[in-house]
Amino acid sequence: MSTNPSIEWIRYSFPTPANPCYHLAAAVRVDPGTDYKVREVRINGRRVRDFWVFNDNVWHKLHVMQRGRLAKVVIHCDWQPDSGHAVEIDAEADGASRPATLKAESTAPSFGGYWDTAWRYYMSVVLRENSGLARDNEPVHVTLAPYADRITDPEREVRVVGVDPLSGAHTEVPSQTYDASTWTTDTPDEYCQNTTTCEVAFLADVAAGQEKVYLVFYGNPDAPAPRYQTDLSVSGQGLELDIANSFYRMHTQPTGGAIDEIHMKMGVNALFEHRLETNGAVQWNPGVYAPRRPWIHSSDWNPPPHARNLTGPVFCLTQRWGVFPEYPEIEVSITYLLYAYNPYLMFTSTMDVVDDLHCVALRNGEFVFNHAVFDEFAWKSPAGDIGSMVIKSGPRHPRHAQRLEPDTPWVAYYSREHDCGFGGMTLNLSEMRRSDGLPRQDYPYIYLAWGPWTYFSRVYTYAFGSNNPQRMIKVGKDSTYHEQMAFMPFQLGATDRDRFSQLEERYARLSDPLDIRTAMDTDDRVPEEWVPPILTAAFEEMDDAEDV
Repeated sequence: MSTNPSIEWIRYSFPTPANPCYHLAAAVRVDPGTDYKVREVRINGRRVRDFWVFNDNVWHKLHVMQRGRLAKVVIHCDWQPDSGHAVEIDAEADGASRPATLKAESTAPSFGGYWDTAWRYYMSVVLRENSGLARDNEPVHVTLAPYADRITDPEREVRVVGVDPLSGAHTEVPSQTYDASTWTTDTPDEYCQNTTTCEVAFLADVAAGQEKVYLVFYGNPDAPAPRYQTDLSVSGQGLELDIANSFYRMHTQPTGGAIDEIHMKMGVNALFEHRLETNGAVQWNPGVYAPRRPWIHSSDWNPPPHARNLTGPVFCLTQRWGVFPEYPEIEVSITYLLYAYNPYLMFTSTMDVVDDLHCVALRNGEFVFNHAVFDEFAWKSPAGDIGSMVIKSGPRHPRHAQRLEPDTPWVAYYSREHDCGFGGMTLNLSEMRRSDGLPRQDYPYIYLAWGPWTYFSRVYTYAFGSNNPQRMIKVGKDSTYHEQMAFMPFQLGATDRDRFSQLEERYARLSDPLDIRTAMDTDDRVPEEWVPPILTAAFEEMDDAEDV
């Protein structure tokens, strides 16, 4: 003879990686005679849509409390200190005509609980570190997209709070909310609702090999504007900016917005600059050369067709895009992204070939300096070996001093005399062509060159650097070349073995970023049953589904 199960105890918890919302767990000892399926959960008379059932700590996807086992029903509950909760669980036994209702009264602890009730909602962000590297001030970008009536002014309202994995202590961290927009319809229904979308950036601390929860709070129309102070400072206007943090100061040119010079702090106080030809910038590419037109680089824009700056306490973004001067066949986009408390500059560029182009050079991935600081060059091969050379030991321009694979993980200038280096890390390379075949690359590689200056560059098509430099190679329309690199000044290690340890450690972090998982509560407007999508042809997606 079986008896109805009952709630044995209730425990309260802060958000954890396994259950990243404020929640309570109701323990139920299930009679050996039958299984019970949880049909509905209520707290203080209000139905809760978000709950999970575990049997001996194993999650059950169909919400079944299994016979003879200790079941736990974990329920989303935004509890506060000393708040009271009447818990009701409707559970239906196999073959029963109606569910049994399990009831219990409980009181939350006098400490902990919801961060601040002035903010009505939150999105949970679970970060997981997989590389065994402690992450401090790791930049994280997430998309927040709640129903529009839940948020009024994202840039003013949003707050990000970290939850300590052991103690549950809450710590508000600097965040930056940007690019908010709202989609609306006069007839919201089960297919679509008015929605506000924005981006949120913050700096996370996650222990090596561990997980941590951050909560993105919103829904406080009376929230004051946040006033975060970090080590990131930006001055200037338009294309000419001075951007600085604890590690470096970077200056951009007033004419085209390219990087003009980099001043390394970090106890070295070295100036990395060029100033020998054209406008003297240190970052030129993307670039193209198709004689008899002039050789053009992105640094030659004066001004670029479009530009945008986005500044805040977490990051500074500068972006330039549009058609190249003299080359209407190519559209280019360039983004510099610099963060607080981080020693690197993220560089992202895209070249879109909108019409067939015959050229002798199509290049990217490049920095150029004079010889004032650096006299040696190093690289890490795709196989993992580290090579190095004295720059002037290689052939002088127009010959290449060194050639490397195009996907070389990192390259670096360095000086033992000045005890510093400047590295370029390749994080993402991709090419595609939207029509008429595959993207074309004529012997791609990275090369080092020196003359009055020294520079490295990645080439896609470079007949100009070959023994037959007059070949005009066709780059087909609808081709796209995309790069993401990180550039970083660094201090040299004390011994040959760890000379590039700062660069190696940063490359390991950037090439394997934190895993990100987000979760939101289920809004009451969500239909009770799954709503099939609107398809161009009839298709039954639930034919093989298990009984729920």
